[in-house]
Amino acid sequence: MMRKGIFPGAVAGLFCMLAAAQAADQTTDAAREMPKKAVTLKAPPPAEKPFFLVNDNRITVSQFAGGVPGYAKNSQSSTLAYTHYDTWAYGSNSFSLLTSKYDHGAATAPCLGSVLAPTGRCAGGVAALASIRSTFGWNELFDTNAFSVGPLTNISFLVGADASVSNIFTASSNYDVLAGLQFGFSLPYKGYFNISPMYFQRMQHGAQLMPPSFGGPVSMPPPYPGFPDGVMHFSPTWGLDFNYYMDLGFLPETLQYFSISGRAAIRGADGNGGYGAYPRSPLSNRTTGYALEPVRLTLDAGKLFWGASYAHLVDVWAAWRYEKNISGYAEAYDTSCITKGVYNGSCSSNGIYYGMTVKLGAPVPGTPALSPFGTPFFTSVDNSFTYGVLPSATAPGETARTEKQVYAFTHTDSWAYGTNRLYAELLKSDHRDPASPCSAIYSHPAFGVTAPCSGNMEINAALRSTIGFNEVFNTTAFRAGALRNVSFEIGADGRTTLGYAAPAKEAIVAGLQFAFDLPFKSYLTIAPLYYQEWNHSAYAYPNNAGNSPYGVGLYGVPPYKGLMPAGFTGTVDGNLHYDPTWALEIDYGSALDFLPEGLRYFSVSGHVGIYGPKGNGAYGGYTLPSSWNTRTEINAEPVRLSFDASKALWGERYAHFVEAFVTYRYWHNKFGLDGSNAANGICFFANGTSNKSCTEQTVYTGVTMKF
Repeated sequence: MMRKGIFPGAVAGLFCMLAAAQAADQTTDAAREMPKKAVTLKAPPPAEKPFFLVNDNRITVSQFAGGVPGYAKNSQSSTLAYTHYDTWAYGSNSFSLLTSKYDHGAATAPCLGSVLAPTGRCAGGVAALASIRSTFGWNELFDTNAFSVGPLTNISFLVGADASVSNIFTASSNYDVLAGLQFGFSLPYKGYFNISPMYFQRMQHGAQLMPPSFGGPVSMPPPYPGFPDGVMHFSPTWGLDFNYYMDLGFLPETLQYFSISGRAAIRGADGNGGYGAYPRSPLSNRTTGYALEPVRLTLDAGKLFWGASYAHLVDVWAAWRYEKNISGYAEAYDTSCITKGVYNGSCSSNGIYYGMTVKLGAPVPGTPALSPFGTPFFTSVDNSFTYGVLPSATAPGETARTEKQVYAFTHTDSWAYGTNRLYAELLKSDHRDPASPCSAIYSHPAFGVTAPCSGNMEINAALRSTIGFNEVFNTTAFRAGALRNVSFEIGADGRTTLGYAAPAKEAIVAGLQFAFDLPFKSYLTIAPLYYQEWNHSAYAYPNNAGNSPYGVGLYGVPPYKGLMPAGFTGTVDGNLHYDPTWALEIDYGSALDFLPEGLRYFSVSGHVGIYGPKGNGAYGGYTLPSSWNTRTEINAEPVRLSFDASKALWGERYAHFVEAFVTYRYWHNKFGLDGSNAANGICFFANGTSNKSCTEQTVYTGVTMKF
């Protein structure tokens, strides 16, 4: 897939950029050591320009009701988003991670969605999106001001990629790449306007795109053959993005808490995804799509309540959102947009949405305040990307061995009262862990067999925040010996995939964290926690859940036939409400400073998460089999050995910019599934033999880049 080339390319690009910076340093050092005549300096030499200038991180919560093509014309969604933005010596980087929870109108399998059939009580779907953009400024690359003329501030190369995953009925996913130019302009009152013409190409997966012989009534209708893996290959096309921002500085001083901003993404027509021997109906041709937020009005609540030092620490906003031909689905003729000859309203949106944004980071300490977003009370911010390969991962119920590529982002920060850590990863499996509609639970195909369906994709995210007792009470009473601090810890986890089970994990944790300082720049944290999880599984539905008028039959065997044993009700919406339980999370790390100076490029770290039994997910008056009961789960990376490649190649100044690592992963009773209960049909074959898919053991390697 295209995603495979993005991060390795980014690694190579960062190596080149670091090498260029190091070459500049070496040139400066060489010039400094050359014999010179004595001169009198009239002023001290200018300070060296920092490599990173701005590091801005935010979390946003928002609400919107809009279209979901083929599902609903007005589905209410709640969105949680993390956004990162930085500027560095040669350009900028931005990264976004969003997850949206839909109402019942955009439903999980086996329900179809409100524009096609009544939704009943099938759970609403979950969608997750990861997006990255990088620019390389011509003024910076060529060390010139030639590309700053009048309001034009710069011209930049622009590259980027997106990946999305959803667990709705069709298991829709998207991955795309883009490249082009960005033209930056200044506006009054610390404002800016950027416009970016670009090349754009995408691929999309859908469970409804499989050949009829495999997917049954949810597959591609004759006379078209369907796609062998359910993936559409769209033609290259053009795109146009723009965004702007401006403080309303013309307002009276007492009202200067407001700003306006906006953005747009326009994508050209790119065919219908058919390729080679796999044509598709012309009624599925995608047309030009528009996703616009013409204006957003923001109130700077941080500045209003606490003063200019806390500008944009908390923003409250409302915006107008307009979408036409969403994702290229043509309102005028696409079968996803037309029901019984009439436009069903699902391929457009028009309305007000609103939200709140909280800042998690600040410009790097000691650097110029180049961002218009203010400087909150954060003391350190660290962000990194990781690419790795799990050669022997598992997928419970599907396969005991699948290769997974891992693309991960980590954010950590320290502030006046504690710390925050966000970890998010996208995993891409090979065909032995297939996306929907493939499912080994239905022997479709058999367990561990390379499936025709595309490999599964999943997105996981975990947030942990601590509030230190020493900081809150302004004391050192919680520092004694190796103990550095005691903190209150809270957090949340989320997960969704393209698998047929359509998981939608939501979990919360709360408890204490005990932090210790150990010799050789080492640390240890131990956190006993309260843990509670909510999830979803298509297998938890009653056996009649997918029958008309609620949904469709699967695999050519209507009516829908579930797997719920006789005597159990299942849960009406497929949701699982697990019991509260305990958890223990342990992290450690060491710089290995006892090594000789010439070997101090190595470090070790590790993580162990232990989560107690949480019941079987039944709630209210609903019942599920005892074989669904969970057991204690151990998710551990006992040791990771890292090599600081950038320090070894370019010196202490670039320590930890690029690290290579090797680690061992052990995951027992994966997701809490009981790998010792022969009645558990996920972890065992029908003859009572373990399929070995509920415990994962693998050594894996990767590269981490700091920015």
